[in-house]
Amino acid sequence: MKEFSLIESLTHMLDNSGIALGVGDDAALFGTTLVAKDIMAENVHFTPDAPFSHIMQKLITANVSDIAAMGGVAKYALLGIAVPEGREISAEDIAKPFDSYGLKLIGGDTTSSAGGLFVSLTVIGERNEYVLKRSGAKAGDMLFLSRPAGRVRQLLDRELAGNTENYNHYLVRAETALGDFLGRTGIANSCIDVSDGIGRDASHIAQQSGVKIVVESAKILCDGYSAEYALGSGEEFSLLFTVPADRVSELTAAYPAVICIGRVEEGSGVWLEKDSSLVDISNIGYEHHF
Repeated sequence: MKEFSLIESLTHMLDNSGIALGVGDDAALFGTTLVAKDIMAENVHFTPDAPFSHIMQKLITANVSDIAAMGGVAKYALLGIAVPEGREISAEDIAKPFDSYGLKLIGGDTTSSAGGLFVSLTVIGERNEYVLKRSGAKAGDMLFLSRPAGRVRQLLDRELAGNTENYNHYLVRAETALGDFLGRTGIANSCIDVSDGIGRDASHIAQQSGVKIVVESAKILCDGYSAEYALGSGEEFSLLFTVPADRVSELTAAYPAVICIGRVEEGSGVWLEKDSSLVDISNIGYEHHF
């Protein structure tokens, strides 16, 4: 079964009663506490030869990015890990990525694995004054991306093709400072982190906000690849968010490097504007198959 088909099936079984925010956003919200969870499996999220410290960095970043996408601050973590026989893992390889984000590891579980390496992380954070959701985008908003997309996909493609000299795409950082800023100021009407590709992730905002999102091809900054290639790059862990037109100058004064890549209109779907035509990109992205 494909990843998103399974998620859709499970959504109908989940009970959100008593939860301020649950299914449909990057993290669950209980009172002032945000909780996010990610798992990563060998040969699905990473190759067998990838350094364990890099795998841990990617796993932690994925969770911290979810908290940042809600405008919150990550604080604590619970780690689960299943290690195959013969694989050596040091405490230092586990601890270093936590330290890089100021996270406190407060517990978890370890076991052996009859197959490949498997790691799971739950991160607990605190909300800011404003909680960012996927459902707040409004017609007239401008669509922003925190940094250029596509480089992660490019490096992943090289790794899968057998080039194991460079694992730097595991080391991208979550946009913690920007997420905190958006959560403190309330500048953004909606936000999501780019884990499944801009097309797919923008479609979550469009669907939950009841709006149409237009991505302008000319504004997608590319380095040797097409805009369509960049839009399908997953696990970027950048932030994709919408901002009212009258607050754009406030945003860019504080974060001049963010990129305006499109706009929000009345309607539905996610569309790429190129050569005066619109192409549906709602399903362009990266999906884990199992």
